[in-house]
Amino acid sequence: GGLVPFIVLSGALWVTSPDYHPVIHDWLRTYAAVILSFIGAIHWGLAMVHREMQEPDRGLVMAWSVVPALVAWGGLLMELRAGIALTAAMFVVHYTMDRQLAARFALPGWYMPLRRGLTFVAVACLAVAALR
Repeated sequence: GGLVPFIVLSGALWVTSPDYHPVIHDWLRTYAAVILSFIGAIHWGLAMVHREMQEPDRGLVMAWSVVPALVAWGGLLMELRAGIALTAAMFVVHYTMDRQLAARFALPGWYMPLRRGLTFVAVACLAVAALR
């Protein structure tokens, strides 16, 4: 369900008048920023409850958890297409961090396949929007 706005908004760029594109780009960029904040917060939550994580790792994971939100905020302050491109890049970077986390700490088996698919679709939609 979280992908629906990505798909609908990026698709709308192909079927609407270019007059509407700035507002659609803004909605998409804003939604991407919200989702980046959400996926960053997942790291915070894992750091709070993961039994195998020691304090130094917990501190690093919690510190990282705010980076996606800060980058997304920066993306909201940029020109529309540049902000969209920045948020797309941050989705890729955060997925890389998810992979590192999963390599070190036991996560549910469904988590990484889900994140991979979600990241792929979100980044593809943002790329389409940045180019349109």
